[in-house]
Amino acid sequence: MYILKNALQNLFRNVGRNLLTAVIFLLVITMSCVALIIYNTTNSIAEQYKDQLSVEVFLNVDYVKVSEEWGKDESFRIPTLTDDLIQKLAASPYLKKSVYSVQMEAIADELKFTEPIDYQDTEMQRAGEEPAITRKPQYILSGYEDVSQSKDFQSQKARLVDGTYPTADNECLISDTLAMLNGLKPGSTFQAKSIYYTDKQGKPLESMTLKVSGIYHREYDANEFESDDEIFTRYQLLTDSRYTYEPTFQAAFYLADPNDLDQFAQSAYAAGLSEYYSLSTDSVAYSAFVKPVEQMGVISLIFLCVVLVLGAAVLLILSSLVVRERKYEIGVLRAMGMKKSKIAVQFALESVFIMTICLVIGIALGDLLAQPITNIMLSNRMSQVMNGPSLTGGMGGYSFGGLATENTPITNINAALNLKTIAQLVGIALGLTGVAGAVSVISIMKYEPMRILRERN
Repeated sequence: MYILKNALQNLFRNVGRNLLTAVIFLLVITMSCVALIIYNTTNSIAEQYKDQLSVEVFLNVDYVKVSEEWGKDESFRIPTLTDDLIQKLAASPYLKKSVYSVQMEAIADELKFTEPIDYQDTEMQRAGEEPAITRKPQYILSGYEDVSQSKDFQSQKARLVDGTYPTADNECLISDTLAMLNGLKPGSTFQAKSIYYTDKQGKPLESMTLKVSGIYHREYDANEFESDDEIFTRYQLLTDSRYTYEPTFQAAFYLADPNDLDQFAQSAYAAGLSEYYSLSTDSVAYSAFVKPVEQMGVISLIFLCVVLVLGAAVLLILSSLVVRERKYEIGVLRAMGMKKSKIAVQFALESVFIMTICLVIGIALGDLLAQPITNIMLSNRMSQVMNGPSLTGGMGGYSFGGLATENTPITNINAALNLKTIAQLVGIALGLTGVAGAVSVISIMKYEPMRILRERN
């Protein structure tokens, strides 16, 4: 109890010296707090964004090869994806998941449309095919194994506002605009049909009966064309040969390991993927958007290391000077019979008291400073990217040196204090206190009371 009481009294007895120690502690903790908040936040965001960009595989048409073929044969058609091929690719052991879909242009004459309906027949000729009788499409039918996994719903551009996602093959989601125009609600049914009258063999295509399971609302960007004519349904329905002429297949594949792109590509070509397709991840967005954030983390980590090294060095020197200054006090306490270990504990308690106060204040100050400093750093890093000569924006995407990406830059980072950062700061505080205390203990152990008192006299 005496040791604790004496330690508290010394805090007020030597105000100037303790204030100097407190200022150093406070500066180190505050700057460490800022650095750790930025590092932890940017590291987390970079990892999330990196995972998103590095694991999604894009199937791109190799238009260089296609152009060469068109130069040789104008009737050449780009080999389309098929249901069979997609299923083979989706079964690859290098993937953690696949999201594939099928689209079909459709008409639904019993429904009101956002534009006047053109009932007139027309002819459409695809490359390498005979002309076919068609109608001008009113709607796009998009079929998914799980509609909720589509990019529109995953990105929150589209959200379910009523009902449920389709589970049965004939169920569908319609836009709130379409629902309002036609008085449709979950449970309502309507007829839809392909814009083609017959399949490739000349067999008449049937109409499908669609049941509304839910209604969605879609948000549009300023440069997007507003269209609420997409109807989401099940993949199995649109691959049924009774209803479709030749649906358009799309697929997104997600690697289990970002390093397996080459192996997945080899297996995809072996499974039958045409040489006119190339496989890639969004390395453009990664280089442009993720690296600047990663660099912020590196800068903050380097800054943290510098602060800790300099702070520890200053505290070592200061602790040594404090012990020398209080040499006579140590001599008196020893002459009174107090053990060296108890004196060391008293000095350590004084450091703990000071550090505890500085830790609380430093965390509060660091939390306040972290966000504006993060904003400045992010603005500086991203301006270098956005203002670079190879970057342009357009159609909702960005282009770097001719390479395009649909991903958007990281324009905001919420630099928030969390329990992990607090735990790290407590560890730093204990480490610094331990460093300062170790110097005090070592110095105290060297002093003998009689020698100290003789030198005083």
